[in-house]
Amino acid sequence: MENKITIEDIKNNKDRLSKLLPSLNIDSIFIEQNGKTDKVFYNNESLHELRSCAKILVAMAVGLAIDKKLLVEGTPLSLDTKIYNTIKSAANISNKSNIEKIKKWTIRDLLTHTTGYETQMMSEKYIKDIEKDKLLDYALNYDIPYEVGNRFAYNNVEPFIISVFFQETFNINLTKFIYDNIFKKLNITEYKWENYGKYCPASTGLYMKHTDFHKIGQLLINKGIYNNTQIVPKEWINEMCKTQLEVPSAYKPERVLPKIGIGYYTFISRDGYIFRDGSNGQYIIANKDKNTLITIMSTEKDMKNVTEILRDLI
Repeated sequence: MENKITIEDIKNNKDRLSKLLPSLNIDSIFIEQNGKTDKVFYNNESLHELRSCAKILVAMAVGLAIDKKLLVEGTPLSLDTKIYNTIKSAANISNKSNIEKIKKWTIRDLLTHTTGYETQMMSEKYIKDIEKDKLLDYALNYDIPYEVGNRFAYNNVEPFIISVFFQETFNINLTKFIYDNIFKKLNITEYKWENYGKYCPASTGLYMKHTDFHKIGQLLINKGIYNNTQIVPKEWINEMCKTQLEVPSAYKPERVLPKIGIGYYTFISRDGYIFRDGSNGQYIIANKDKNTLITIMSTEKDMKNVTEILRDLI
């Protein structure tokens, strides 16, 4: 393999950057190339918060539900399924101007953050004073100023809405569905994912060990296969990892991994790289062409510092 990255290269970059930056709080790094994985732990492995990296599991769950042909009002779930009829009975939508837009929401809109919200309004700092069982009402009554299906605005709200839709439609908590269909098959038994009220948060709140976190990335690089078993349909992994929408508003060319487009809760970057990130520097970085997977756990507030360890290496 040309230009093979070594864990020593990454460690050397980290050591160099640690001398230049006020902080670089990386807990562990795994790098897998052609099926061989190298690891470095800077802290003892323990349950670690994934933050928005949990979203990638939500996208996988949707693909599994579509593949299983789970029914919504007698029709198999699809990307074009509208969700209003299900969630309207679970919430009190008092903002009447929102209703016509929510009626248009499809699963595809939720997976591409094109529901019409202006910006992030459901991260931890925005909802810390809101009772968790009131979050659905909060989300659906928050102003939706833009048309549905056109404008990308990154948000935690869409995966949470998928979680609500999932539970209200299929009568199973999204965490349970993910455990039964993904975690159990990946031999992931030690994790924590508490509800927001009665629903899985979906966007955040998941804790697992790095060893298990890396398995999620392996599903991306191995076309949904783990231990010779197809866990997530190959066709769905392909859809998750290809550009569904360009995101010029999120593009920062100076970054090691600039966000050029989005798949389904993945970001499409340069040179065949796709990734999923989470606040404080959790990363799944995959390149199918190079058969390379890098996963990182950190507690680094300045996330751009984390990917700097990969500059000139990928």
